Amino acid sequence: MHNLPKLILSLALLSCQIPAASAATHNTKSISYTDIGQGQPLVLIHAFPTDQTIWLPQQEELSHYFRVITLDLWGFGQAEATDSQAVTMTNYADEVKQLLDQLHIKKAIIAGESMGGYIALAFLQHYPDNVSGLVLSDTQVIADSPETKAKREQTAVAVLKQGTAQLIDSFMLKALTPMAPVQKRNFLHAMLATQTRSAIASALRGMALREDTSTVLANTSLPILILTGDQDTLILPQQSEQMHKLAKNSQLITLSNAAHLSSLEQSEQWDHAVIALFYLDILLAVNDEDSYRVTHLLTDM
Repeated sequence: MHNLPKLILSLALLSCQIPAASAATHNTKSISYTDIGQGQPLVLIHAFPTDQTIWLPQQEELSHYFRVITLDLWGFGQAEATDSQAVTMTNYADEVKQLLDQLHIKKAIIAGESMGGYIALAFLQHYPDNVSGLVLSDTQVIADSPETKAKREQTAVAVLKQGTAQLIDSFMLKALTPMAPVQKRNFLHAMLATQTRSAIASALRGMALREDTSTVLANTSLPILILTGDQDTLILPQQSEQMHKLAKNSQLITLSNAAHLSSLEQSEQWDHAVIALFYLDILLAVNDEDSYRVTHLLTDM
């Protein structure tokens, strides 16, 4: 798949007419979200401690193939503020369900980056009938160890007392590789700087409470795309390999030259993987001529 991004996009564009995307940003019942494009709904859940604007590269590219929906999780971005008490992954999943209900969407691909992956798994656990597939990016199914739980609480207290500067500096070192473009680095730093202390504390405390979701992943037959950055030191690629072994119907892609926020650092690789699994496969399944074309072109490569 790593050698196919241009082929995938070319075939998709040749095979059907992509409708022009239309976008609208709303703030309804305290949920700040963006809904752009047409086709199969794809919900993108952002990482800690970012907001939905981290998905701007995906909105631009993936909205040609999917109905792309992003939202600010409670406390982040333009969402309703939190009080620094724990917001669990299930609470965030309930927010996603509330948004889908508002949009009258019965099924969607649920994609999450890092903490967003925890929420995607919680959503699958509690709302399995509303999921058509999963994208789990730079995330894991294991629960926090007692040591990690304690560290999250220490960080939450420090952020509430001293502010977010130290957390941001530490996170920046692990979020992107040293080779990441200055523009992306500045974009991320500016986004992190706008997040509130209470939102960060609530998310840290919520992550510490999450359950192990190995069984949730192992019991589903839904298509699952697992993505990891080859230089992710926050959640090691081995965790993605373990998820791949657990899942019945998964594909594992390791993105080159990417740290923890692979969807931002290597957005083209990330997008092409999603298109290949959730768009091109459907396209080929319903069009024998396209299937023949892919086979013929791959033979000639």
